Amino acid sequence: MKLLKFAVPALLFVILNLQSTSGANPPVVNSDIYGRWRISKVLGASDIAAMSDKEAQGFVGKTVTITKNVFVFNGETCDAPSYERSQDDLVKSFRELGNMRVAALGLPDPVTSIDARCTHLFLKKSGVIVVHWNGFYFDAIKRR
Repeated sequence: MKLLKFAVPALLFVILNLQSTSGANPPVVNSDIYGRWRISKVLGASDIAAMSDKEAQGFVGKTVTITKNVFVFNGETCDAPSYERSQDDLVKSFRELGNMRVAALGLPDPVTSIDARCTHLFLKKSGVIVVHWNGFYFDAIKRR
């Protein structure tokens, strides 16, 4: 009888805690990239780029907007971006993307690569991503 006296309240406690946490909202996929980002600096360029260094510098201070349904940068809109993620070997992935020297990018190895359909994003650290655009790589800082 003593065992039952303690077991029933303990069991109720466990059940109530499971119910309260089961209704919690799961984390939003890609919440780490959704939002507005400010281009803070040019990190470098691939061997072949679609703009000059001067044009790339002109992107500093511009905004990148990333939402579930759209990726917007420099007046260009990418509808229905996939944001498909992969964990890639740093050196190999950048060799395939345009022979960029990866040391200047400051990315972790392996790197999380995100395919936005019209470009690639790379997770650098919390609140910082690398945006690949027209052969150039840019640091972008999340706006609060």
